[in-house]
Amino acid sequence: MLRRLLLLGLLLAGPPVLAQQTVHIGTGDWVPYVDQQRSDAGALARLVRAVFAEAGYQVDFSFYPWERNVLMLQQGGLDAIMPYSCNPLREEYGVCSEALVRGEVVLFHRRDLVFDWQRLEDLRPYRIGTTLGYSYGPQFDRLAQSGALQIEQSSKEETSFRLLELGRIDLHPQDRAVGYALLRRLYPGPLPLAITHHPRYLNTEPLRLLFRKDDSAAAELLRRFNQALAHFAQRGELKRLQEALYSGDADSWRLAR
Repeated sequence: MLRRLLLLGLLLAGPPVLAQQTVHIGTGDWVPYVDQQRSDAGALARLVRAVFAEAGYQVDFSFYPWERNVLMLQQGGLDAIMPYSCNPLREEYGVCSEALVRGEVVLFHRRDLVFDWQRLEDLRPYRIGTTLGYSYGPQFDRLAQSGALQIEQSSKEETSFRLLELGRIDLHPQDRAVGYALLRRLYPGPLPLAITHHPRYLNTEPLRLLFRKDDSAAAELLRRFNQALAHFAQRGELKRLQEALYSGDADSWRLAR
């Protein structure tokens, strides 16, 4: 009798509810794209979480040093890592998603500097503040390492903006979205009118998710992610996010309901 009652209870309860699969993604602090201090983990994390939710997945973000992310992806400890640009070295161990947004490295300068450039060699007369360990594009990096440019390195990005404000350097190459987000943090309130950027960029690359290569489960995740991401692009969400990032106010982008 008890067995019959248990069976009846299971039938009345209906089919079992399957738990939503969780995608484990490694990332690192790169405000405003990803930010460990925020509950939503930053602008790109908000986008990626929403895209995967539309595809039927939950997302768990873990913050690690960038090289550790790569190692954990290769060893199977992560399903994907972000945000990364695609290059031949990374394609040896990973498969890149469609582009989330486009990163641009531009030259920030004081507005009172009469400044224009066409070729990198035009930058020779200027004092350029860079951040130790950062790349600003292959051609710029080669000129800097050869001594052809006047480079003043700092260990922190904030230092170059402070030096720029004081007139101790003339130019500071920085990702456009990161630069304006940093300016907002350094100077709360309206952005300082004294600092702007030149419209010509040093380097530009799409930012993407990187999934494990030669892995059938990862390939299915990639397929579903790209499919859902295309819907976001069609609705104009990626364009609105890009505009918000470039304005320096990534929080102005919220998903349209």
